[in-house]
Amino acid sequence: MLSRSRIVALAIVSVTAALTSPPAARAQTPSPLELIAVSMSARVLSVVSGGFWQDADGTARGYYRIVALRSADNTSRLYLQRIRLGADGPVLIDSAEVTALTDMRAYVTDMRPENSTGRAERTGFAAFVYLKRDPAVIEPETFALFVDDFGDVSFQPATN
Repeated sequence: MLSRSRIVALAIVSVTAALTSPPAARAQTPSPLELIAVSMSARVLSVVSGGFWQDADGTARGYYRIVALRSADNTSRLYLQRIRLGADGPVLIDSAEVTALTDMRAYVTDMRPENSTGRAERTGFAAFVYLKRDPAVIEPETFALFVDDFGDVSFQPATN
């Protein structure tokens, strides 16, 4: 018969082994999408996509994406990207920092597309970015990021 201390020791060894061993699902080869998810930087705070763009002759088409990242000083950086839709899937075409946010030295707390239906009626993109210039402030400020049908970008306080 096992003593109480021996049972406790065996239980600790069993639990430790269970917690430190990879799950059976991890033993399988991860899917390409899972590899993307686990390789994403921990600095990514939020990603929002929507709207659409197309080139002048209508042969290339895609959508917009904004990515909020935590910088080394813990303020946020915002990048506007164009994604082309191709036969082999989406491809990043270009990426530009929204320096107006960087200049504020603000903290992005949330981002939302203006339209969450997943269907854009006309070219362009609009999203709301919630931010704090001071982390001690309770309510964030709301800014609007607009990309018009010519690709011109504005980032300004949202108005109602």
